[in-house]
Amino acid sequence: MADERKITDGRIMADERKITEEREAAWWLGAAPGFGAVRLVQLSQLFDSARSVLAAAREKGDGRIFWRERIRARWRKGETLRVTESDWQRLKDYAKEWEKSAWDYHRWAQKGIKFITVWDDIYPRRLCPYPNRPFSLYIKGNLPAEKAKAAALIGARACSPYGRSYARRTARELAERGVQIISGLAAGIDSEGHIGALESRKEGSTFAVLGCGPDQCYPKEHGLLAERIVEAGGGLLSEFAPGTPPFSSNFPMRNRIISGLSDCILVMEARRQSGSLITVNRALDQGKDVFALPGRVSDPLSEGCNRLIQSGAAPLLGSRDVLELLFPGAEENEKNAEFVKKPLASDRNLVYSCLDCQGKSVQELMELTGLPLSAVREELLALLLDGRAAETAKGCYAAVD
Repeated sequence: MADERKITDGRIMADERKITEEREAAWWLGAAPGFGAVRLVQLSQLFDSARSVLAAAREKGDGRIFWRERIRARWRKGETLRVTESDWQRLKDYAKEWEKSAWDYHRWAQKGIKFITVWDDIYPRRLCPYPNRPFSLYIKGNLPAEKAKAAALIGARACSPYGRSYARRTARELAERGVQIISGLAAGIDSEGHIGALESRKEGSTFAVLGCGPDQCYPKEHGLLAERIVEAGGGLLSEFAPGTPPFSSNFPMRNRIISGLSDCILVMEARRQSGSLITVNRALDQGKDVFALPGRVSDPLSEGCNRLIQSGAAPLLGSRDVLELLFPGAEENEKNAEFVKKPLASDRNLVYSCLDCQGKSVQELMELTGLPLSAVREELLALLLDGRAAETAKGCYAAVD
């Protein structure tokens, strides 16, 4: 009996070691310099595991001969093989660093960074159809729920109060109906989308796809927001290994993940040459529906959105438009599109009623309401946090809704 137990324990330990070795090898492969998503995915198709790739790369001999005799011979005819002879030779050189890479895997795992690859069952199914899907993902927090609907909310960093207000409100209303908000944690529209989703108080309401390693925050001033996203059941996702700085070339790459994880794309504000339009192009390539928030034709921040609508994007007139797409028939059956605001407290309602679209100073609000300075400031702050008011200029506040 004791001998049988020893044998069983030995097998369990051996299986656990194989799993650990596979994770270490996958971490090594995912961080291979010069290997983009397509090359790494092709390697995953050529070999049955990361351990197999590492073992082949560590074999003695000329890597070019191995490539000709075993890799090129295995590849399917009619498709372009992106892994070249020089690529494989470079991978062999990189194999010398696998021990350091294994140490990094355990170090970051202890710090709460999860790691998955295309070989894992929990890899997001929404990304699987795309040949340029990321080979690996580094995650702080959770992945978006597979069965829940998701919408990407993107737009200008230097946005207007109009764009901020609609981004935040739309995200909040969608999150309240169970729609996950996907964005990039950038300044402006992205952050307003995350904040609006968090205001719904729904578990796992928003997720950020980063253009740097998951251990970093860009911009730095959004560190608290990033923490709130994770604490609220969401997550920070990146295809870039921990320690990777926010290089400008990373952000166009991360945009395909934002659109890939989403069922539709909402462009809240964008200039004609906005970087948000890169995400739109990715979304169109992926066959996703695109909504754009209409704006004044004279406003440069709305030019990109207006042109998207002119080109066939659906005008975003409210969260009802998105819900009708994601939940066909829900308006009739559950009246998903009816949003009733909670009544404001009397002093807050008084301050709110004195606001207009032009903007008023605190002094003007004191004179109009008859309230003391402390009360005006308190109620004004509550209106700002609730998204019902916005600071249009320094010291001037306007109604949003």
